[in-house]
Amino acid sequence: MKNNKIFVILISIFIGIALMILMIIAAISITNNITPVVNQNIENQNEMNQENTIENQVGNTEKNENTGNMTVIDPIINPSNPDDNIEPTESFVSSYYYNQLDSTAKTIYTVLKRDKSKFISGNHSVDYGTQFNTLLNSQGGQDKLTQAFQDAWDAFIYDNVDLFYIDITKVNIHIAYQDLGGIRTYKVSIGPRNEKGYYLETFKTQEQVEKAKTYIEDVKKQMATQISTDGIYRKLGKVHNWLIENITYEANTNSKDQYTIYGALVQNKAVCEGYARAFKYLMDGTGVPCVIVSGTATNSQGQEENHAWNYVQINENWYAVDVTWDDPIITGDGEVPAELKYKYFLKGADEFKVDHKEDGRISEKGKIFKFPTLSTQNYKP
Repeated sequence: MKNNKIFVILISIFIGIALMILMIIAAISITNNITPVVNQNIENQNEMNQENTIENQVGNTEKNENTGNMTVIDPIINPSNPDDNIEPTESFVSSYYYNQLDSTAKTIYTVLKRDKSKFISGNHSVDYGTQFNTLLNSQGGQDKLTQAFQDAWDAFIYDNVDLFYIDITKVNIHIAYQDLGGIRTYKVSIGPRNEKGYYLETFKTQEQVEKAKTYIEDVKKQMATQISTDGIYRKLGKVHNWLIENITYEANTNSKDQYTIYGALVQNKAVCEGYARAFKYLMDGTGVPCVIVSGTATNSQGQEENHAWNYVQINENWYAVDVTWDDPIITGDGEVPAELKYKYFLKGADEFKVDHKEDGRISEKGKIFKFPTLSTQNYKP
């Protein structure tokens, strides 16, 4: 019995030792399962790095401007896939000037619009056949047709600002006739003045025009995409600011590009008409109603000069935007102060027409068009 008791005691000791060993092993295992503080710091550092990256990205694309309740983010335009197609977006103002033409000018405009894509060749002729035969056989018919052509073309290039490669001085209306049995029959076409075509001097080949067209359409597409979720007020502000940041006013009398969206969006140099065309072009891509307006303006020296700007529609009301005069020339490296940058942004008639005057003429001898009636008061966001 005594030996048995000793044996039991020994077993109990061994069991106790085993339990102690198991407890030690368990404690070590638990310790190994605790996440090291070093790894926690690394994870936190990764989160901080990610936040810093986001902040840096926003810093490259966001620019706060003093615009009342609006924080303007200037879009970043980069080259994208040339195979991407841009979906045309049109509003009722796409034919704003067409709607003011008489029946003859509308007929001319309609066929111009039908053949618009063919103008890129640089030598396309629009054939009207004998459509104007009756008019041309009437007294003063040729003068009436010539005037209708001028009116139609004026409306066409203000409604369609993307024809940046055409030199209108190289386009002519051709009138031919044939006498047979005492009856004179007229045929009319519109096309290049001569065999050299009607490109602006910048362009020599169709390939050059197509390359420029692709680039400009890409800018329009990217702009529309980047501001697609914004309201009209923010869209207008972003396009307005982006143009100011990217265009330099330059009146180069040796180039006609400065009057076009090519000068504004590719060369980044333009006069008032180039600014106004570029603004309309980009706003057309968003579906925001926008038209070009021509007239005169009185500058800070008290001198009246020919000028062009835009009217835009917000909630059934029209407001003026003059991107050119919101981009004044600043001496040195200073930035345009906010009070100047938005001086002519979404203004009503009471303030805007103090130094801006409409005249309704797009060309010297053209039709006097009517512009939208401005709201009397400035837009209030």
